[in-house]
Amino acid sequence: MLLFWIILFGLAGKTIALKYGIPYLFLAPEYLDVVSFWSYFIMGFSIGGFVMVYNISSYIINSKRFPFIATLKRPFVKFCINNSLLPLIFIIYYLYQVVNYHIINENTSVSTIIIYLIAIVLGYTLIILTSLTYFLSTNKNIFKILGIKQSETNTPINTLFSKEESIYKFLRGKNKWHVGLYLHSPFKVRYVRDVQHYDTEMLKSVISQNKINATFFEVVIFISLILIGFLSENKFFVIPAGASIVLVFTTIFILTSAFYTWLKGWTTIILVCIVLLINYGSKFPSFSFNNMAYGLNYENTKADYSLINIFKLNNNAENFISDKKNAIQILNNWKDKNSEKPKIIFINTSGGGSRATMWTFYMLQYMDSISNGKFFNQTHLITGSSGGMIGAAYYRELYLQRNNIEHPLHSDIYLKNTGKDLLNPIAFSIATNDWFIRLKEYSYGNYHYKKDRGFAFEQQLNINTHQILNKKLHDYAEPERKAIIPQMILSPTVINDGRRMLIASQPISFMSYNKSKNYRSSIDNFEFNRMFKDQGAINLKFTSALRMSATFPIIMPKVTLPTTPQISVMDAGMRDNFGSSTSYKYIHTFKDWIEQNTSGIIIISLRDKPKNLPIGKTTKSIGETFSSPLGSLYSNLFPIQDYNQDQMLSYLTGDLNTPIDIINFELNNPKNNISLSWHLTTKDKEKIKRSVNSTQNQKSISQFLNLLKAD
Repeated sequence: MLLFWIILFGLAGKTIALKYGIPYLFLAPEYLDVVSFWSYFIMGFSIGGFVMVYNISSYIINSKRFPFIATLKRPFVKFCINNSLLPLIFIIYYLYQVVNYHIINENTSVSTIIIYLIAIVLGYTLIILTSLTYFLSTNKNIFKILGIKQSETNTPINTLFSKEESIYKFLRGKNKWHVGLYLHSPFKVRYVRDVQHYDTEMLKSVISQNKINATFFEVVIFISLILIGFLSENKFFVIPAGASIVLVFTTIFILTSAFYTWLKGWTTIILVCIVLLINYGSKFPSFSFNNMAYGLNYENTKADYSLINIFKLNNNAENFISDKKNAIQILNNWKDKNSEKPKIIFINTSGGGSRATMWTFYMLQYMDSISNGKFFNQTHLITGSSGGMIGAAYYRELYLQRNNIEHPLHSDIYLKNTGKDLLNPIAFSIATNDWFIRLKEYSYGNYHYKKDRGFAFEQQLNINTHQILNKKLHDYAEPERKAIIPQMILSPTVINDGRRMLIASQPISFMSYNKSKNYRSSIDNFEFNRMFKDQGAINLKFTSALRMSATFPIIMPKVTLPTTPQISVMDAGMRDNFGSSTSYKYIHTFKDWIEQNTSGIIIISLRDKPKNLPIGKTTKSIGETFSSPLGSLYSNLFPIQDYNQDQMLSYLTGDLNTPIDIINFELNNPKNNISLSWHLTTKDKEKIKRSVNSTQNQKSISQFLNLLKAD
């Protein structure tokens, strides 16, 4: 139980998960898109609920160690008072950290900070007083309320809430802690009475009554959490993500104490067995919950995901010729709307949660504005991963509808939308829905899917962007074909074998074409549209395509696809975080056309942190030495991709007569101070906007504008 307190102290003190911005979910919680009195009130309320369940769980598990409390008036209340030191220290520490955060990071006025503190205390106090009122009113009358006589000690309600033969072993056992003094009230200390002369049956009755009350209270809270989950689509019930994290801890406390009531000393081993059993059962479709890509048909015959079939799709010369002809027509359409020999622009954007979304959108908006629209007009292809592709997709859609949207294309209103919270509904779904049986369904087209945090993410993304991305994949085929907007290729990673699944509205078999006659040769990519043609690939919901490219493990559910054998996909960043290899492959495929029809290639690289970071320390602790091989692999994943892609670029440059200019725009985030999360603080958003003014980025802007003038 203390482990969760350690985690809470670590989160509030910014010593745990700071890279992912989780502490800021506690220090600057958002409710209805703003940090406000109500967001802090809900945080205080959730912490108070956690404290009460902690007290109840402690009482159920540890009351046997303090038999003297059975002789006191209102024994559970007395137990809570004496169990309040740790919660009191935490709430004071939390209040201090909130004050410290706002003074250092937000420059918040003193009066506003005081309002936030009052909100926390009010929320905390309200749930504590409400809970204690319940216990004070039911301590003596619970049996009357339930219609049970106190003499009926073996009634069903007693059997349901407690195992009588196990609860009272403390009266005979020796496992008691010596207590000389206790808090009779928050400010009054008393000596402990000797309980030897009290009637055993009377002590049993008192303890039984309080444990039944406590367990009943926990059951009500548990059921309430499940019921609230059904209201998750109502924005007023989507509480701050920090409060959802506290709810998860609260739920674990409830389940632990419930198991302990029944199993006593067997609790740990039984829980371990249950976890192992659930883990084993999750291998079977009947006992597992798979997240699905909305729009695909999971009911018909599954796609054949075998080496032979992948090779067959990738080695189809007829598809290759047809798709290449289609792509050249798009290139010709692109050329027709530009100057005689324009620079062709490719955009590569990195992943990185909401920070990458906002940074990418801001730079596309900014560059298009200062170039008087030439930038996006000359852009032909956008590739990348995760949040960066979401930002690019949003700007591309606004550009497509620029004559019909409410505000000018370069309005700050759209930029603000990219910085809106996406994490609250995800966390709320985890806390109230994804733990249990998923009863709610989502209908899209002719198919039905289970709602989970993946659905919550897509729904919130559409809300934030005013439903502008609520389209199907094939809706972009015609505007891309006419070169009205740039093409976009998404490339989520297949978890099973590490291959890249290329998703596009256009047929792009040339991106995975394999001339080899040996089907056992290495096959790096496969085309989504042709693999899932019979499952309705063209009807894929576009936000599902974006989500597959942005599925960071645990936070977002991996997406399972209708194949045999079953495969799942996750974040594109695992293979190509910057989209560079996709762009280089495309350039190499159409190098002849590019050389004949353009004056050069500009590759815009939008990165969520600098490319060349300082070399890490070499002196390590014993623990770091053991963990460094795995930790080094993960922390150097993106630099390794850079090394490989720079090598690919050197080969490509030597193979082309047309000049290639790489222009990097780097978010000023060398120490990962901006959260890698689907939630941004006010300070994070300000840092993102200021990054364009860095010396390096201003040089890149000048370089880009000079290249455009040279057309």
